[in-house]
Amino acid sequence: MTYKFLNPITLKHGANLRNRIAMAPTTLDSSFYDGHVSKDEIKYYATRAGGPGMIIVEAAYIEELGKGFPGQISIADDSLIKGLSRIATGIKNGGSKAVLQLHHSGRLTNHNLLNGKQPVGPSPIADPNGGELPRALTSEEVEQVIESYVQAVRRAIEAGFDGIEIHGANKFLPQQFFSRQSNKRQDKWGDKYRFILELIDKISEIVSEMATNHFIIGYRMSPEETFEGGYHYNDSIELAKTISQGGKLDYIHLSQFEAVGTPFVDQDIKTPLVTMFNEALNDDVALITVGGVRNAAQAEKAMDAGADIVAMGIQLMVDPKWVEKHERHEESAVRYILSPADYDDLNIPEPAVRMWLEGGLKDFVRFAKDE
Repeated sequence: MTYKFLNPITLKHGANLRNRIAMAPTTLDSSFYDGHVSKDEIKYYATRAGGPGMIIVEAAYIEELGKGFPGQISIADDSLIKGLSRIATGIKNGGSKAVLQLHHSGRLTNHNLLNGKQPVGPSPIADPNGGELPRALTSEEVEQVIESYVQAVRRAIEAGFDGIEIHGANKFLPQQFFSRQSNKRQDKWGDKYRFILELIDKISEIVSEMATNHFIIGYRMSPEETFEGGYHYNDSIELAKTISQGGKLDYIHLSQFEAVGTPFVDQDIKTPLVTMFNEALNDDVALITVGGVRNAAQAEKAMDAGADIVAMGIQLMVDPKWVEKHERHEESAVRYILSPADYDDLNIPEPAVRMWLEGGLKDFVRFAKDE
């Protein structure tokens, strides 16, 4: 059988991906207290290189106030470049493109992670699902946050990454500026597009100055918010159209629970969100979808629905050679069942095991019993 997801793709700025499978950014919680990468993380990514056309490395916080969880990778200081370069080198030596996700939590963090400091956001409004009250950023501080992103891009380039992805999904800072629920500002940053557009513009400028023409710039977004006052899918489609018009993005990455999921808020609509975005966007901006893809049939279904690239997270944790096995038509050899004895062979860091395999996603992974 010939799979569409094994076909190569060339992104807008010239990067050639060997196939249309991306490894989704999956938090490993395995960095040191100050954000330096660990050997476990380096081995984890190197083990999975060569299969996916592109590996998107987990969220790296771009400044100290942007940290969102323990064990998170940082790109907030030049001293971190050396360690990050080892991740990028391992991925590229394996044959995949190395992309680093850039992250700022905004209000979605707490003072314990910020050395006692109050979280920040567009406005002093706490997350509706619970969280600390953030301090509103001043206009000058917003400019500094954007500059922190720019410096993070510089570091990613110096570390040897092939691209970056702006994490604008999952209620983090760029999404907070876009959402009317979290952004009540009366200055120029009250324009829901302003922060994101300026961020993309400034990143594009530093990329033009420092990187090759093939450097990848992506943007990850959540198609809708499910709480009262949040934006809906039609709003995010307009955002996707707006930020892709300037020709500065290579791809838009839809963060979903299901790769071909339909709107959650308006459940009468049965058209997959990825189809709606595909119909709204120009062909030169690739569309990535993610969410629960474990097997070839699900990946093909996502592509048929309109995705140019399908991202996989947990399945590539469980079986790093998923892509290669499909290339060799060895589908029966794909690993779906794990034993705790497999963790070391698969180079899965212990904190990631606790969080994903035995924690939040335990219902999605079948475990064999050790004899």
